[in-house]
Amino acid sequence: MLVAWIVLLVGSGAWSGVPDPAEAFRAFGELGVGGTAGLVLASLALGLVLHPVQFAFVQFLEGYWGVSALARRLRYLRIKHHWERLDELRTESDRLAKRIPVMRRQLRQLPIPEREPVARTLAELRAIHDELERLTATAPPNTPGAVMPTRLGNVLRYYERQVGRVYGIETVTTVPFLSRTASPGDMEYVNDQRSQLDLAVRMAIVAFTATGLSVLFLARHGLWLLVALIPYAAGYLAYRGAVVIAGEYGRALGVLVTLNRFELYERLRLPPPSDTAQERRRNAVLMGFLRHNETSDVPLTYRHAPPEQVRSAGGGTN
Repeated sequence: MLVAWIVLLVGSGAWSGVPDPAEAFRAFGELGVGGTAGLVLASLALGLVLHPVQFAFVQFLEGYWGVSALARRLRYLRIKHHWERLDELRTESDRLAKRIPVMRRQLRQLPIPEREPVARTLAELRAIHDELERLTATAPPNTPGAVMPTRLGNVLRYYERQVGRVYGIETVTTVPFLSRTASPGDMEYVNDQRSQLDLAVRMAIVAFTATGLSVLFLARHGLWLLVALIPYAAGYLAYRGAVVIAGEYGRALGVLVTLNRFELYERLRLPPPSDTAQERRRNAVLMGFLRHNETSDVPLTYRHAPPEQVRSAGGGTN
């Protein structure tokens, strides 16, 4: 898509003169076999170049922009924007949460003929409250270090911190290990959501790149600059789709951790905890080991399989 858009921009003559849409589309018709093969090879080459930096693309759209003065300033302004926005949404949600029960009581006390206006207002307030709850459900708390400068970053940060928290498990630390111990079906679910997220992020990056190139080619041609809105709209939709998919990806990680954490204990030769309180205490130590921190002064008790079980599993004896 990006290569084709570049061909349209170059073929239109926008770099040296007034853009001509007919000339732009004629450029495709004149490619021929060799030109088409070159277009395909250029697209493949671009895809190969972009693939290794896919994770960097995700991080960029999350809001990890480096430590330059400009990046720090932009990051601060965007975090401030999301901080204030979340505070307003939560304040309004709390206000409605207190008002709705009062209106319910008023509705029950009114004569039936007089209930319709109040019932209509109550239904509207419930709809607004439900939407506010949806918007803030996957938002991080307004605490230092929790809010990110982008919507995508805030959704991913929420699940990074919340998934496994009830068990004392750190998601970022344990998921690489769980990916080796989880059932294939659970990992397929996670990988599918991750692939969807990567695709949406790649589409957004490609579309925003096309937007920048469009501005570069068309900035001198007045209303022709509006053509840049086409790739920008595609990028915006792809980005908003990535935000939605990030929520599904986070929930998939929650399923992975909840259903497979005991498999991780088994592979690590650790006895399963008897309750959640013991699990949280043990995981506080285990997280240090999985992060490869220095925790040699805190022991973990191992439970190795009996010799006959090892032999039956193919271990054999030497």
